[in-house]
Amino acid sequence: MSLVVIVCEDRLREELEVLASEAGYTVPRAAELPAQASDWVRQRLRSRADLALVVSERQGSGSVASLDAAGDRYWLVQAGSPEGPGYRPPARRPHRRLLSLEGSASAYLRQLLDDWRDRDQVRVDCFTFAYRDGLPHEADWVIDTRFLDSPYWIPEMRERPGTDRSVRRYVMAQPGAHELVNEFLPLLARLAPLYQSQRRSVLRVAVGCTGGLHRSMAIASELVDRINSSGTADARYLKAPPLHLPQELD
Repeated sequence: MSLVVIVCEDRLREELEVLASEAGYTVPRAAELPAQASDWVRQRLRSRADLALVVSERQGSGSVASLDAAGDRYWLVQAGSPEGPGYRPPARRPHRRLLSLEGSASAYLRQLLDDWRDRDQVRVDCFTFAYRDGLPHEADWVIDTRFLDSPYWIPEMRERPGTDRSVRRYVMAQPGAHELVNEFLPLLARLAPLYQSQRRSVLRVAVGCTGGLHRSMAIASELVDRINSSGTADARYLKAPPLHLPQELD
């Protein structure tokens, strides 16, 4: 079960309710939520895996305080700058603070809500990057493949991506590539349940090489296929890195 609390300005409440509902959460109406919300929330979480409470400044923050008093665990997002005579900010620091829902902020919140959903298995998102461009912000684990021979120096492979069959075969023919994949998979199998115990159902694995096109793509593709065939987790290949909210907006 997953519980998300979004405290927000009144003007953002309806938009946030729609956004959370579209993300697959059950979103109770403001009138349904009692001031002492802990028992009420626990009852609904028994039958609904994912619940999102959108608490606007007009409602105050008593319901959030009751969750804290009961020791309930939840993800907390602040949208806008809620204030007013009846509003008291939560005692804890939000996981994310969004100044608005404009531009990429709305898409970023959708990504967060998807990350925080309850899942039977951890989902592993593999994506690639170029070290010459710097480390990706949203990576949980980073794998460096620059110790492998690069297909870039093979003329007939230079313009082909690492997902191409011949390029992937060239990379995986190297002993180091097999050692990397074979060492990674047992580690993932051991740690995936521990991530779930901390309510983290998405693990992002960034695979890098110099240009992000050959070795990294080949290894990422191999990992996705091997993870899915092992049944350890649900894996997918992302064609682009996950969204990252610029510091000035978070």
